[in-house]
Amino acid sequence: MSREEIIAEIERLRARMYDLVDAGANYDDLILASQELDRYIVMYHIAARF
Repeated sequence: MSREEIIAEIERLRARMYDLVDAGANYDDLILASQELDRYIVMYHIAARF
């Protein structure tokens, strides 16, 4: 996955998090989305090193 694709996914997941908060989503849904976002942030930092 390219850095650009990772960034696009991070942006999509951030928007998803905002949507979940706005919709009053439950904690479990928020934590799952947050964990997925965290994985992509780690991927970005790994990719940025090379």
